[in-house]
Amino acid sequence: MVETMGCCGLLQARCHRHDPQKYIIQGEIEIDRSPWFSLCASGSSVVFRLYSRDSMDPTTRKGIESENTFVMKGKELERKKHEVLSMKVPMKVIKFKLKFEERKFHYCCGSWVYPITKTGFKRIFFSDQLYLPTKTPQGLVELRKKELQKLQAPGPKGEWNPWDRIYDYDVYNNLGDPEKGRLYDRPVLGDSTNFPYPRRLKTGYLNCQHDHSRESGPARCFQFYVPPDERMSDEKLQELKNNFVEALIRFLPPEPTLPHLWDGECPDFVTKVAHFFVPKAAISKKDVRFIRSIIDFCRKLKLPSSHGGPSRSDPSEEQDIFEDIIGFFPDKEVEELDDSDKQRLEKLVPKEILDQVVATLALKRQHVSAQLPSIIAEEKFASFADTEFGRQMLAGTNPVRIRRLKKEEFSLLMESFQKKYQGNRNDLKALEVDVEEAIKASSAFILDHHYLEQFLKMINGKGVCAYATRTILIADERPYETIKPVAIELSLSEDSDDGCSMFLVPENDLIWEFAKFHVASNDAAYHQLVSHWLHTHAVVEPFIIATRRQLSVMHPIHRLLDPHFKDTLHINALARAVFLNAGGILETLLFTGEYSMELSSHLYKEWRFDKQALPEDLLERVRDEVVSGPMEQVGRDKSSNKAATGAEQTMFEVDAEVELVLEDYPYAKDGIEIWTAIETWVTEYCNVFYHNDNDVKEDEEIQEWWNEIKTRGHKDRNEGWYDINTFESLVKALTTLIWITSGLHAAVNFGQYGYGGWPPNRPMLLRKFLPKEEEVYEEVNIMKFVEEMLPDKFQMKLAIAVMDLLSRHTSEEVYLGQTSPQKEWPLIEDQSIIQKKFKEFRENLEAIERNIKERNKEYILMNRWGHAKIPYKLLYPDTSKPMPPISKEKGKHQPEKMDINERGIPNSISI
Repeated sequence: MVETMGCCGLLQARCHRHDPQKYIIQGEIEIDRSPWFSLCASGSSVVFRLYSRDSMDPTTRKGIESENTFVMKGKELERKKHEVLSMKVPMKVIKFKLKFEERKFHYCCGSWVYPITKTGFKRIFFSDQLYLPTKTPQGLVELRKKELQKLQAPGPKGEWNPWDRIYDYDVYNNLGDPEKGRLYDRPVLGDSTNFPYPRRLKTGYLNCQHDHSRESGPARCFQFYVPPDERMSDEKLQELKNNFVEALIRFLPPEPTLPHLWDGECPDFVTKVAHFFVPKAAISKKDVRFIRSIIDFCRKLKLPSSHGGPSRSDPSEEQDIFEDIIGFFPDKEVEELDDSDKQRLEKLVPKEILDQVVATLALKRQHVSAQLPSIIAEEKFASFADTEFGRQMLAGTNPVRIRRLKKEEFSLLMESFQKKYQGNRNDLKALEVDVEEAIKASSAFILDHHYLEQFLKMINGKGVCAYATRTILIADERPYETIKPVAIELSLSEDSDDGCSMFLVPENDLIWEFAKFHVASNDAAYHQLVSHWLHTHAVVEPFIIATRRQLSVMHPIHRLLDPHFKDTLHINALARAVFLNAGGILETLLFTGEYSMELSSHLYKEWRFDKQALPEDLLERVRDEVVSGPMEQVGRDKSSNKAATGAEQTMFEVDAEVELVLEDYPYAKDGIEIWTAIETWVTEYCNVFYHNDNDVKEDEEIQEWWNEIKTRGHKDRNEGWYDINTFESLVKALTTLIWITSGLHAAVNFGQYGYGGWPPNRPMLLRKFLPKEEEVYEEVNIMKFVEEMLPDKFQMKLAIAVMDLLSRHTSEEVYLGQTSPQKEWPLIEDQSIIQKKFKEFRENLEAIERNIKERNKEYILMNRWGHAKIPYKLLYPDTSKPMPPISKEKGKHQPEKMDINERGIPNSISI
């Protein structure tokens, strides 16, 4: 072990040491002196002290210590490039050479490091060797316990420093800001029967002056507390900021007016005319824009009618709202934000981001372009087909809500339908027959968002018109398993004054199309608040905190999970500060408004950890059989597909009966293969360290870890937990956790721009209830109704920008099947076994890629393509994606600009 301390005179008292032969230890060290975090607060020097792993000092009960060795900063580092650390006890020689850079402080040697600064901050870095608690070398037992005790200790009073390493739990008491007024007051989520919620990371900020149960938060948005080990790199944080700025510049500025004929022939016509009358030096760009605006205004004036009254526009010239929205995407030049849009943005995005947007636009006329969302890349109206609507419930951005419809449930629904249906009763009878036959054939499904009914009285108003919907869908027989809606129930609270509850079948024509907008809006809100935020980001956070507090970094399971926690605590803190806060982006975009997080809390009551395992989730929703344990090794593909080298390709196969009710369910089909590859890898990894069930029971760190997750991290959910007292239960829990952070998050996140980037496909709020049937045919301008029903243009543009931001992979991302360049696999006797098993894991992922490619070529699988011609790649591992660059030297590795449609499964929830 190596102990280091700042050069401040705080040396520990010397203990009695033996006097054997000296040993030289060599390794690689990089020193980080970034403004946010420095291991040496004094900035002057670092002192290394090594501890023996096997020889214990009887006085301190730690490994016997070495002499102190000082490493100086700056230029002195270069002159001391081969500083020697000497041990005064015999020990195994670990060779490394010292390497120093001003900004990096990274330990690649097999050692622990323990810095002490003027603030009293101490740090232990564990060796790369992994041990179960019962197998820990004698000299490291006390140090292992001491490090965990430090991380479990309560934080100091007052605001915490950026370099503090404090992991503790807290409730969601930082979303509202009651000091701004009642409109910004939000309930505390967590530790409540009414508002249960997973715990978040405690940050140590002071409480609000007028409400001591609420946290005040940092002075600036991007300066919130996150433990240094959890902070994303400065480069990645800047990349995220730049992506946000670029997205706002790409979509928020006003779309250009369609050019005149003469504008096409001479784009600078207006400018040249202006300069003909006025000297060029005397007219500014602002003046030219003013002249252009006058001409545009004159072009929009209508000629008076022959009767002298206001003109009635020609139906052929009616404004097409869909063409207007498409106008958000083409290449264009922008100069500034609209003043009203700028004022609205000031309340939503951090000042740092808005200032950068304004400054960038002020520098020069910006040429921007945007890739069309996949859903309209081929056909503008593809999303309006019933089969495409149904397909997205299986392969879209929220494929985790649809479930089988059971006969008993349908019987109860029919009673409700009878009361609300106002059409031909024969249609209702025909529907009942069709659905009952589909139920017998296991091809009837339901998309249930009826939970919203109790919230509608609060939600509706302030320009929002929402229903609670239930949609029945029926799948065709194989092999063309297209699925489409056959009935939609739209409910309002019984005392609603705004509209009436309805039940519709496809024969209702236009009203049916409008009803699908409301179903999509319900599903979009559920996706953002539950499938994406709650079921991945929020529920994983307590697992990360418990892992840091209860599992030593020497623990094999800590090492297994660590890549899957990369940047998650930091990205969650960003989400709470910008997206989930009172009056923030999600409350502005979603029809649930200020009740968004309250709704999320309500749906947390349904969450169970045991149902998050993909096989159990699919069994609960759409299947009869469960996968029975890890899959066998890949089987040989009987096709003639060969690799470039001529070797026979392998395909990934399931063992056990895995008969899906819907065989063409892309999320389930691809997901179960990813799940099984993860399960196989976790099983092989754990086999290296655990030899029987008793090893799991006696692992005190694992038992404390699991107990803390249940009793503190997810204290409000008592159901759905099983004991980890067998090898099988440990593998199941770890596989579930890794699946949530990798496959599940990828499936619900990275398709957001492709589907949600076209607001008519996934409207986040609607501003009109359904018209009565007789009113539809009296309506002269249907497009006008659709325009008034969809969100306003600012909300749609902001939604597109947010979808663009969230769907981008960062250049530092580490993907499933890759290892982090900073953390190689452990230097243990069984290293070769782990490396071999990890290689097999990667080969399995490569085989899954081939499976997905083959399935995506089968046009008979309609749910993989649909009307929009979008191949399902949200669970495509993409193992060919290059690793992030290891070297930061200029000119060697330039981050590549990634296309919005690129896919891959990141290890962690890091966006």
